[in-house]
Amino acid sequence: MKAFRFNLEAVRTLRQRQEQTAMEQYAQTLALRQQAVNRLAAVSQELTDGWQELRGRMAGGCTASEVAQIQEYHRSLVLRRDECLTALGIAERRVNAAFQAMLAARQQRELVDKYFEKQKARHQRHEARNEQKLLDDLAGRRGNSILAWTPNEMPT
Repeated sequence: MKAFRFNLEAVRTLRQRQEQTAMEQYAQTLALRQQAVNRLAAVSQELTDGWQELRGRMAGGCTASEVAQIQEYHRSLVLRRDECLTALGIAERRVNAAFQAMLAARQQRELVDKYFEKQKARHQRHEARNEQKLLDDLAGRRGNSILAWTPNEMPT
């Protein structure tokens, strides 16, 4: 039986590598998005804590300069939160793009795999047909030799 050889094996290997690379990039973008989410959560928590501190100081009595200083700090936190939101939006877009790239790479690999399976099945059918022909020829030869035998030719 002749061994199966896929004529597009190099393309198949390339598509597998492209899919693997796309999956790795997707994982990296997910990690970067998670970092952006964590930074946003930390700034939001800091902002909440700052507001609670301001309320506590206002209830306990504080000077106008302290209130101005705390408000300035809050403005800087709001700016940082806005930057984190922008970074998170960018990270989300990158995750979506990486996901689409991963899906496209997977589809390309699946196309080559599907062609591989079809070609392999065609090869197996061809080999089975050839094997059956060989068996039929052998059976035909044996049958002819048995039919050609006559009782007069019996060895003594």
